[in-house]
Amino acid sequence: MLKNGILLVFIIALIAISCERDDICAASTPTTPVLTIGFQDTDNTTEEKPLNITIYKPDFSDSLPYTSSSQVEIPLRTDTTATVLVFVKNPNNLVAAEDPDNADTVTFNYTPQEEFISRACGYRVSFSNLTIQYNPGTDGRWIDDIIINTRTITNEDTTQVFIRH
Repeated sequence: MLKNGILLVFIIALIAISCERDDICAASTPTTPVLTIGFQDTDNTTEEKPLNITIYKPDFSDSLPYTSSSQVEIPLRTDTTATVLVFVKNPNNLVAAEDPDNADTVTFNYTPQEEFISRACGYRVSFSNLTIQYNPGTDGRWIDDIIINTRTITNEDTTQVFIRH
């Protein structure tokens, strides 16, 4: 009888030790970061220069419109090593004082790195070795320069890229 009691206590202790907390991902758990882009004045690089912009996929689907924005956050693709986006300044505004309805194509190249968070949260992806190319297209360029502030994207606390216009 004593052996059965000891065996029962041992089994209960083993079950209690092997339990995990519920499979709920806490809101504070880090997730895949987005790319934060700030817009600056070409002539005074310490000044933000807000603009009206719409960001599209190359086939002009899935738009992200921004009005009077000095900073935007865009998601990068996690299933490949590049994201190509079309940045249209002053979209559908042919009477804008500066660069009316002008589109530049920007290619972000990077190395995605998966990181396992937990069974409840799954994976997050960070990005390293960020490089950027841009093409002004046939309507001329509105992007004067692109400055990479941080080549590794692990959080959204800093502006990783600045576009001067």
